[in-house]
Amino acid sequence: MRSIFEENDVICAEVRGFQHDGSLHLQARSQKYGKLERGQLLTVPSYLVKRRKLHLHHIEQYRIDLILGCNGFVWVGEHVGTKDDMVVDQSSKSEQHNAKSTRYPTSLEELERTYTPLETRQNICRTANAVRVLSTLGLSINVDVITETVNLSSSLNLDTHEMLGPEFFVLVAEEEAARRSLKKKKG
Repeated sequence: MRSIFEENDVICAEVRGFQHDGSLHLQARSQKYGKLERGQLLTVPSYLVKRRKLHLHHIEQYRIDLILGCNGFVWVGEHVGTKDDMVVDQSSKSEQHNAKSTRYPTSLEELERTYTPLETRQNICRTANAVRVLSTLGLSINVDVITETVNLSSSLNLDTHEMLGPEFFVLVAEEEAARRSLKKKKG
């Protein structure tokens, strides 16, 4: 694992087991696991994220990936196509190391690989702010509620920073109250 990841890398993996010394055994059984790049890692109270069958989500309309961890970690990042980064030969690994030592991309191909479009970056920020708002209000966090909150901010033509203002908090709380009253009427 140390040949693939470095210390302080943010990764997505399944916990396979615990050792007596406190260390963990991690496994990445498929291509959806691995190093997380070009996004934001948020921490919310773990009781706000309910255990579900699926915790890794791709929100296609925003071209982002969303990982809702039961431990309270939430990842919002650029959607990465399925590719196997775990299989890397030594020559490309040394090329990657050399690329890390220089600050700026050296080729057009490398620039395309590391570039995140402005619209996608704004969607990442908007979604992260939606998670922050829901967490601050103490509301349960799931992909549907996050998407509704993002859509509400978009429909109001709010900038991403305006989502963290008190007016938007009130609107989200009112939306949640309306959603709960509809749920009671149906149930």
